[in-house]
Amino acid sequence: MRERLRKLSRPIAVYLVALIGLCLLAGPKRLLAPSHDNHYSHLAQAWLDGRLALEGKPPGWCTAELRRAKQCTRHSYDDWARVWTLELRDGTSVRGLRCETAACKQLHQRGIEGWLIAGTHELRELERGEIIKRTETWYVSFPPGPAIAMLPAVAIGGTNAPDVLITCVFAALIPVVFLLWFDSQRGLADGRGREHLWAAAAWAFASPAALIGAHGRVWFTAQVFGALCLTLYLASGWNCRRPGWAGLALGLAVACRPHLAFALPLFVGEWWRVTSGASWRARSTVALRFATPLIVVGVALMTLNYLRFADPLEFGHRYLDIRWQQRMQEVGMFSTQYLGRNLRCAFSLLPVWADGPWDGRLPRVSLHGSSILLGAPWLLALLWSRDRFPQRWGLLISAVAVAIPSLLYQNSGQIQFSYRFAMDWLPMMLAAIVFGGGARRPWFPILVGIGGAWQLYGAWMFGRRPGQLFVTDPLGWPFEDELGG
Repeated sequence: MRERLRKLSRPIAVYLVALIGLCLLAGPKRLLAPSHDNHYSHLAQAWLDGRLALEGKPPGWCTAELRRAKQCTRHSYDDWARVWTLELRDGTSVRGLRCETAACKQLHQRGIEGWLIAGTHELRELERGEIIKRTETWYVSFPPGPAIAMLPAVAIGGTNAPDVLITCVFAALIPVVFLLWFDSQRGLADGRGREHLWAAAAWAFASPAALIGAHGRVWFTAQVFGALCLTLYLASGWNCRRPGWAGLALGLAVACRPHLAFALPLFVGEWWRVTSGASWRARSTVALRFATPLIVVGVALMTLNYLRFADPLEFGHRYLDIRWQQRMQEVGMFSTQYLGRNLRCAFSLLPVWADGPWDGRLPRVSLHGSSILLGAPWLLALLWSRDRFPQRWGLLISAVAVAIPSLLYQNSGQIQFSYRFAMDWLPMMLAAIVFGGGARRPWFPILVGIGGAWQLYGAWMFGRRPGQLFVTDPLGWPFEDELGG
């Protein structure tokens, strides 16, 4: 009994330190209140009410009546999806979104409206006289996974549920999963127990997870739950020890961040290696145990997408009511044209100090963030992670595969202090460093400390003094054109 309590003391201590740290970063006022962008609470409420869409307009919508009463001047909402239903004079109706390309704007000047039809995404040109009624339907465009965790709290408190606290509670579990995984595979001898604690600290406080885990809001909550499910997938799929749980965890990760499906190579490699030499029946059984929950979750997600957007692969971001619609429609949601900008945001974007063009005593960063090498310098330990282990290439290939969609995405991740999309692939990199021996280097804790100091500064300022954290003149520095249009 005493031995069991001793083993439990480490993960319990790590959880409490992580949870208390995240709660302190969040602050008491935000911790027990709904965040400004609590989309998942609204999605959970819609499910509880038997709806797939919002009931009316999004919260914070500045209606014409409120604008005339000078109670608002602009919409105080972000990233809701809007689908229009057009009733036509011939008795038919179509659903879709307005075409915002330069060519469609020229059509508009001639009295012709261009619409991208839901499901097919083909352009349909309609004369204004053909449209007799327009109805808008608003949706939460983000993959629905985190809303499942919000359901109990929303059932009790409605959309005022404390989504920031819920995000902190689940975010604090991630370093615990890392610790249990590393301890179970490598043991605690020869100082490895300390290595694993430093690795847990690297994730919790010396990565974008410090800010992301402490501040709720739809984008951050999605990344927290995605990273938690991804880490559970890695731990369960290691040596194919729990293929069913690995498949379920990967499916839930996809339900939070769809491109996390590209972490699949790790399990495929493990399945091939571990079951090599076994009978075909035994190999098929392992594969089926993994694939079954993954397929079930996938079918559920595709069904939800089809019911909302007439496309099983559309989560709704195509319909976001945002200023980037023209760019998204002309260039695409993903394109190599975004690669240079995103690579710079991820690896080379640095802060400015008082002797730069933006006065102030504290360092400031762009709305696009700062280099992940500044916020997580322990990544450099990968260069010295030379111990051989069979999963090395599976981890690295999966990390690169998961990183590519974000690097090709039309948005850099703004508004952010550190490149937050790195959270999608950092679990694989951290595991590669630990199992490769990089965390054993004497300077690994020093790098964790440096990254932690930077990340904690950003996480603290983000929720309290953002005006002194971000460069605001020019607002989009160094990509001013990002905020144009």
